[in-house]
Amino acid sequence: MKVKYYLLSMAAIGLLTACSGEKKETSSTEKVKTEKEAEIDQPTGDVFIYTGENRKSNTQPNKAKVLISKKLGSINTNEFSGNTIMEEIWIGDQVQHIANGAFEGCANLKKIHLAGPLPVINDGAFNGCSSLEELKGDVYTIGVEGFKGCTSLKSVVLGEHSYWIRVGAFYGCKNLKKIILGDTMSKLEDGAFEGCSSMEEFSIPNDFKNRMFGMFSNPEKFRKIYLLTTEFYPMPKNCQPNKQCTLYVPDNFVSQFQSDAEWSQFGNIEPMSKSKYYTAEGFIK
Repeated sequence: MKVKYYLLSMAAIGLLTACSGEKKETSSTEKVKTEKEAEIDQPTGDVFIYTGENRKSNTQPNKAKVLISKKLGSINTNEFSGNTIMEEIWIGDQVQHIANGAFEGCANLKKIHLAGPLPVINDGAFNGCSSLEELKGDVYTIGVEGFKGCTSLKSVVLGEHSYWIRVGAFYGCKNLKKIILGDTMSKLEDGAFEGCSSMEEFSIPNDFKNRMFGMFSNPEKFRKIYLLTTEFYPMPKNCQPNKQCTLYVPDNFVSQFQSDAEWSQFGNIEPMSKSKYYTAEGFIK
């Protein structure tokens, strides 16, 4: 009988231990989930949630912070054009398309928060958004004059799926200092950066290694250039190196670039692994 009770007790202890371990595992999972959720940029304070009902009734946001409902998969042509109340907008990963002129003339829009990949920003979508300061997100395509006249725009960092930038996309963005593109870029039209006279830092996808140096009119201002090349190649004729600029190249080719008479005119040549955009998966992955 004692043996029987002993065995039952041990079984009960084992069950409690298993439950305790299971509880700990769940808590750990919940903790990770909470941490991930905390990383997602979410609006706080007084927020206007823009829904399908607002669209049907043509009701414009009347608050500085706007959150696009998760039930809306696109932002339509001229949907918010001329709205001067909005200052920040949160766009979820369900949105696949921002149509022509969607935010045209939203002169007080300062920040765009993108929660996920965005395949298309169409023609003139943010034309005249003169207060917009930054574009950061995994945007595939930017249409004709997509950000024309965004005179406060200083930084554009597109994600690993950047593919096509059309003519005049950043026309007249005179304070744009940084444009970071992934090596997936396949189409870059002439005039995409016309009027971007303050450029200091940019990446050059492999397909445009002989073109992109000549797309900016201010080589004396260049400070950091990232060559996303798959081989060593002679310096293009339209490249004007300066001693204040650091050139980042793939680690395998550092010695070749450093020993080349023309490339060595740059102030410094560093391996790409030392750049702030380098990850174990590659550039801006």
